[in-house]
Amino acid sequence: MQLLLTTLLFLVSSAIATPGSPVLAAAPAATTPVSFVLVGDSTTNNDTVVDSGGWGNGFCASLAKNTPCINTAHDGATTGSFIAQGLFNKSLAAIKGEVAKGRRTLVTIQFGHNDMKIAPPASMGANLTIMVNAIRAIKGEPVLVTSLSRRNFFPNGTINDALGPWADETILISQQEKTHLLDLHKASITYLQKIGQAAANRLSRTLNDTTHLNANGTIVFGRIVANLMNASYPNQLPIIANPTLTNQINKGIPSF
Repeated sequence: MQLLLTTLLFLVSSAIATPGSPVLAAAPAATTPVSFVLVGDSTTNNDTVVDSGGWGNGFCASLAKNTPCINTAHDGATTGSFIAQGLFNKSLAAIKGEVAKGRRTLVTIQFGHNDMKIAPPASMGANLTIMVNAIRAIKGEPVLVTSLSRRNFFPNGTINDALGPWADETILISQQEKTHLLDLHKASITYLQKIGQAAANRLSRTLNDTTHLNANGTIVFGRIVANLMNASYPNQLPIIANPTLTNQINKGIPSF
């Protein structure tokens, strides 16, 4: 018994770092590799044509090397057309493919810009619920994302927000279905009001297009999405930090 106590005391004392000794960080726990699949309209899509351009490229560029990031978003899509035209089936196929590789597969879903033109928020909400359940049925993890703000300003410098009810519907479905939520709508309004209209215009695909993003806009809003994702899944995801850009976003300093 005495020998056992002596041995234990020796092991404990040996584990205590002496002054000047290097303190080694504990090895991180083994984690499942992560993939991303993006679902949405043109404000998520990667296209670089007129009337297109979203945050997708910028988000994917924020990930660690070799992290799959499959953008299945489609220009002009509503939640209804995305399902009816078979586009969602392509998303599901991509999700199945990543899950089959043993990868934790997070699926962002962002709509609203086109839904608002044709149907009330509740219609979009019903379709979001269908998507969430279908993604979960194949072992994907749905992440609802509220609509990227349009860059329309009132004379007093505040955003003229028409997307609010559709963003609120997304939040409601997230609460009902208990999904992770990225409130991009709120974050983008906050950022745009900080930088002002002139700087916001420099992020637009074309001068009069206050919906879609150019390459610089993709970088900025892709980083905002990445930061929101990191906050929702702390220390779990292969997202590369960008302290300079993040600091500019937080302080409302135009990056371009």
